Amino acid sequence: MSHDTGHGHDFPPMSSVKRWFVTTNHKDIGILYTVTALFFLILGGLLAMLMRVELWSTGLSFLGDPSAYNQAVSAHGLLMVFWFISPFAFGFANYLVPLQIGADDLAFPRLNAMSYWAYLFSGLLFIASFFQGGTFNGGWTMYAPLNLPTYMPNVGSTTVVLALIMFIAAVTMGSVNFLTTMYRMRAEGLRMRDLPMFSMSILLTVWMMLFAFAALLAALMILGAEHIFGLNYFSADGGALLWTHLFWFFGHPEVYIVFFPALGIMAECFQTFTGRRIVGRKWFVLSMVLVALQSFVVWMHHMFLTGINLEIKTLFMVTTIGISLPFDLMVFSLIYTMIKGRIRFTTPFLFSLGALILFIIGGITGVFLGAVVLDYEFRGTYWVVAHFHYVMVAGATGLFAGIYYWFPAVRRLGDAPPGLRVRARTRKLAPGRQHRRVHPRCLLSHHVLQPVREHPPRRGSR
Repeated sequence: MSHDTGHGHDFPPMSSVKRWFVTTNHKDIGILYTVTALFFLILGGLLAMLMRVELWSTGLSFLGDPSAYNQAVSAHGLLMVFWFISPFAFGFANYLVPLQIGADDLAFPRLNAMSYWAYLFSGLLFIASFFQGGTFNGGWTMYAPLNLPTYMPNVGSTTVVLALIMFIAAVTMGSVNFLTTMYRMRAEGLRMRDLPMFSMSILLTVWMMLFAFAALLAALMILGAEHIFGLNYFSADGGALLWTHLFWFFGHPEVYIVFFPALGIMAECFQTFTGRRIVGRKWFVLSMVLVALQSFVVWMHHMFLTGINLEIKTLFMVTTIGISLPFDLMVFSLIYTMIKGRIRFTTPFLFSLGALILFIIGGITGVFLGAVVLDYEFRGTYWVVAHFHYVMVAGATGLFAGIYYWFPAVRRLGDAPPGLRVRARTRKLAPGRQHRRVHPRCLLSHHVLQPVREHPPRRGSR
């Protein structure tokens, strides 16, 4: 099927601006997702730079207002978690999953386009909150009671809540679309267990998204009612604890929602550039399924400092340690694949290897937080900040591996037949150019986060 047609519709040429406003082609929507997500990456990165400049010296030195610093911290976290990293992954998914499973397009092309435009408008609505008396400044976790109108009477905080609700609507539309496509439109004879690794990771990701974002949607709708209609829900006794339960029931699966697409890309790159199939592929897939299920029974390890009784805390400590076991299997599977294969040190492979190393460091630091006693010491410190960023940066690095892996193929796939199994034929770069692209990113991430974990700034609790 031509890149300029889809489901009987003729679109303007790709050089036309009009095309990008009217298209329902899955490849075009994938490109739009990717470019938009990179825009929000730049915006979130600028906010991070503002934070670091403000922390350069003691006292209010740059932003001049404690509220402005809190807004920068909150907006950075929200933009990166919601508007950058997951939509960035779904840019790849929109483009590649129909090709990998032999489908003409996603099951509902117009719904797919609607999902993208809802995502874009939700991001623009978030940006508009900066000009409405200040954006949300209660942290990206939006803990009660700091998220209530009592502490945030400005219109901007209400706008952020509405933007998040619109974002979740976009996510839900996309999830339903992918599930329908992968269960009902894959090529004849392609069994679910034989899906390419990237498509398998997307399948598990959208299942997690359906259940995890439902909890966050419920919390945000109640919070929106408090802001708009003046209801008392999270402001009542126990409301703060209720928000924490609802948020982290979403929040911990979100970590794997972010990382699974990157893991799928890493597996594809390891297979291609070691010249062999993933060692223990069926156990690798089974481990992914176990992590997806277990991710919904570990959320309370984020709440060890609350008044939950010790027996419940111990139970969730066990489930937290337990979820690391399937990840151990996946990590060793990738390592053994390198040992058994013949590695070609291309740029996509180096990005994937860097992502694996960063994730191992992030995972090890997370094990400490799963122990109740150690969590008492580390919770609320920069150890948690470094752990979280190691995992998120690992996911982002894996996704950037996907750009180098598939972009040469994307340029050639304008008229690809529907059943094409996408495989990269990336041009091998000179070693010096590889190092200039890959090593600075991974090393810089480590050198930024390692001092933060070991020597947190004194003003980090601000």
